Amino acid sequence: MKKLYRTSIFIMILIFVFSCCVPSYGNENSIYEYYTATITEIEENLKGEIITYKIKAKFTEGPYENKIVNLEYMPIKGTSFDINFKENMSIIVCLELVDGNIKQASLYDVNRRDTIKLLSITFMATLLLFGGLKGILAAFSLILNFLLIFFCLIPLILNKFNPILATIITSSIAILINFLLISGFSKKSFCAIISTIGGTIIAGLCAFYFGNLMALTGLSDDHVQTLVTHTSIFIDYRGLLFSGIILGTMGAVMDVGMSITSFIFEMKAKHPNTSSISLFISGLNVGKDIMSTMANTLILAYAGASLPLFLFFTTLDTSFANVINMEFIAEEILRSLCGSIGLVLAIPLASFIASMKA
Repeated sequence: MKKLYRTSIFIMILIFVFSCCVPSYGNENSIYEYYTATITEIEENLKGEIITYKIKAKFTEGPYENKIVNLEYMPIKGTSFDINFKENMSIIVCLELVDGNIKQASLYDVNRRDTIKLLSITFMATLLLFGGLKGILAAFSLILNFLLIFFCLIPLILNKFNPILATIITSSIAILINFLLISGFSKKSFCAIISTIGGTIIAGLCAFYFGNLMALTGLSDDHVQTLVTHTSIFIDYRGLLFSGIILGTMGAVMDVGMSITSFIFEMKAKHPNTSSISLFISGLNVGKDIMSTMANTLILAYAGASLPLFLFFTTLDTSFANVINMEFIAEEILRSLCGSIGLVLAIPLASFIASMKA
C-alpha cells in the first residue's frame, strides 16, 4: 500500500510539472473555423470526364447548428481526395470568416473522430476486461506517454532544444513512469528502468552514428516535406529522424527489459540459493528466445508501414542495390536495424543488472 501511495504522489508531481509546460496551440485571430456536419443531399454532375458533386449538409455543432450549407466537391483519383461520399455521412466543413460573416464554406474532410473514439473505447475496454488492475495502469501509462510527447517533447523541439537529447529525456521519464506504475518503487523496477534506458540510448547512438555515415538529411519523408513546405519552423530534421528511431524502439526495449528482469527476480524468489552468475546465464538464455521474435516485431512493423514502397519498386526496372541506396529506404533500414541492435543489447544489460540486484 505504501508503494502505491508513493507511486501515486510521484506521478501527480510529474503531471503537475508537465502541465506547467503545456503550450497554447490556439489562435484567437484565426479566420478559419471547422465544424462537423451531416450530408443530407448529394448530387452528381458529369462534365466531360470530370465528375463533381453538389452537397447539402446540416451542421451538427457550433453556432450554425441545424443550418444547411451548400458545398462542391471534385474527387481526384489516386489521391486522398478520392472519397466516396454518401448521404448521412458525417463530414468536417471549413468556414472562412470575414468580420464574423461566412465568406466561403468548403468540404474539409470526412469526420473520423467518432470512429476513432469508438476504437479507443474498444481498446481501453479490452485492456480493462482482460488486464484488470494491470490493464487500468497500462491505459493510464499510455495516456501519460502521449501527454509527454505532446506537452514535453514537441514543445522542447519547437523551442530549438536538441531533438535527440529531448527525446532521451522524455523517453527516460516515460520509462520511469511506466515501470513505477507496473511494479512501484522496487529493485525490480530499478533494474528494468536502467536496462530499458540503456537499450534505448544504444539504439539512438547507433542511429546517430550510422545515419551520419550515410549522410541522411531527414527530409525524405512526406510528412517532413509537408512540415517544411507549410510552416516556417526550422529545426534539426536529422535529429528529428534519430528521435523518431529512439521513440519507436522504446516500447520493444521496455518489453524485453521487464520480461528479463521479472524472470530473474522470480527465479531468485523461488530458488534463493541461485548464484548471480547462474541467474545471468538464465537471463541470457531466455533473452535469446525473446530476441528473434522482438527483432522481427520491429522490422516487420517498419516493413508493413513501407509496403506501398515495396510494391512501387517491384514495378521499376532498377537493381536492389540502387533501391536500398535511396534515402527514404535507407531511413527505414536504419530504423529497423538500429532499433533491433538496441533491443538485442538490452538483453545482456537487463540480465546483468537484475542478476546483481536480485
